[in-house]
Amino acid sequence: MGLNGILGRIVSERRVYVATGDQTAHARLTPTRQIGLGLLCTALVGWTAFATILVATDAMAPRTADSAILVQGVQQNRIDNLLEERANYAAQAEAARVRYERAAQIMSAQQAQIVGLQTDIAEATRITMEQRDTLDRRQMALVAREDALKVALDQVETLAEDLTLRSDQAEDLGRTVNVLLDGLSRTAQDRNGMAAELAGFASERAALEARATLAEQRQERVVDRLERAVEGSIAELELVFTAAGANIQSMFPTGAGYTGQGGPDVLIHDHDAHGDPSLDRVGLLLNRIADLNARRNALEQMPFAGPVHAAYRQTSSFGTRRDPINGRTRNHNGLDFAAPVGTPLYATGAGEVVTAGRSGAFGNLVRIRHAFGYETLYAHMSRIRVAVGDRVEAGDRIGDMGSTGRSTGSHLHYEVHRDGRPVDPMTYLKAAEDVL
Repeated sequence: MGLNGILGRIVSERRVYVATGDQTAHARLTPTRQIGLGLLCTALVGWTAFATILVATDAMAPRTADSAILVQGVQQNRIDNLLEERANYAAQAEAARVRYERAAQIMSAQQAQIVGLQTDIAEATRITMEQRDTLDRRQMALVAREDALKVALDQVETLAEDLTLRSDQAEDLGRTVNVLLDGLSRTAQDRNGMAAELAGFASERAALEARATLAEQRQERVVDRLERAVEGSIAELELVFTAAGANIQSMFPTGAGYTGQGGPDVLIHDHDAHGDPSLDRVGLLLNRIADLNARRNALEQMPFAGPVHAAYRQTSSFGTRRDPINGRTRNHNGLDFAAPVGTPLYATGAGEVVTAGRSGAFGNLVRIRHAFGYETLYAHMSRIRVAVGDRVEAGDRIGDMGSTGRSTGSHLHYEVHRDGRPVDPMTYLKAAEDVL
C-alpha cells in the first residue's frame, strides 16, 4: 500500500471541477497533495503573523532618532523583502494556475477521447458478437451435415467390407462398391468445399440441393446393381445345392420365403410414420448379403471340392461293381482315383477330423465330419498329415495317396456320407463343376 493509500484513511481524495465556456475539466487532489497545500498555506500564514508581530513590536518600542531611522530602514527592507516574496509567490501561483488550466484542457480532451474509444469498443463488441452468433449457426449446420455424411460413409464402408471379405467371385460387386466409394469421395470433396464457402452458404443452397438429388439418384443406381449382383450370386449357389440334392429350406430356414415373424404390438409414432425408403431398401440388401454369405459358408463346408488336384485316372465309380480281388459283385460306396504313391490329397470341405489312423481294409483312413450331416472318407493313404480334432478347410492337405489296406495299387478310395448313408460323390463334384 502506497503513501496515498495510508493517508487516504485520514484525508479522502477530492476532485476540483472547472468550467470554461462549454468545456468542463477536473483536477484530482490526492491526500498527499492536500496535506502539502495545507502545510504551504500554514507556513505562509505563520510567516505573515511573525512578520506582523515584529513590525508591531518595533513600532511600539521607544527609540532615539538614529535608532528610529535604523529601525525604519530595517522595516522598509523587510517590507520590500515581503513584497518581493509576495510578488514571487503570486508569479508562482499564476504559473501554477496556467499549468493547471493546460492540464485541465489536456485531461478534458483525453476524457473525450476515452469516451469516444469506449463507444467504439462497445460498437465493435456488439458487431463481433453478432458475427460470432452467425458463425456458430453456420458451424452447427456444417457439423450436422458432416455427421449425416459420416453415418452414410460408415454404412457404405461396412457394406464394402462385408462384400470384399465374402465375395471372391463377385467382381461386379467390387466394381459397384468402388463406384459408390468414388461418389462418396466426391461428396466428401463437396463437403470440404462447403466448409470453405460458408460465407456464401445461402446463395449456394439451391446448387447443394440439386447435388444432393443427383447423389440420391446415383445411390439408387448403385443399390440396383448391388441387388442384381447379390440375387444372381444367390441363385448360382442355390443351383449348386439343388444339383447336389441338398434341402435348401432346411439348410437356410431364414432365406427367401421364410415367414417366421413376431414381437410386441408397438404403435407407430408420428415421427416414425414416414421413414426413409432408401434406408429400408439398404436394410433388405444387407439381409440378402447375409443370405449370400451363409450360402458361401455352406459351400465351403460341404464336400464340393475335388480330393485330388494332380493328374489322376478314375478307376471305379459309385454303385455295384466286380470286386477286383475275388471277382464277386459288390457294392462300391465311393469313387477310386488312381495316381502315383505320394500324390497330395486334400479335404473337399471344411470340417473336423474324427478319424486319422489305421482302419482294417481301408488301410490308413481319414474321416472328416462336415456341417449339415455330411462326412467324407479318404482311404488307403501312404501317409496321414492330420490328427483327430484338427479343424481343416476346403483345400487343406490331409495326406498322401498310397495302397495300404485291401488294395491292388496306389489309389484313393473317396466316400461321401449324408445323414449316415453313403451317396454318390460324383453328384457333388459335377454340381460344383457345372455351376461354378
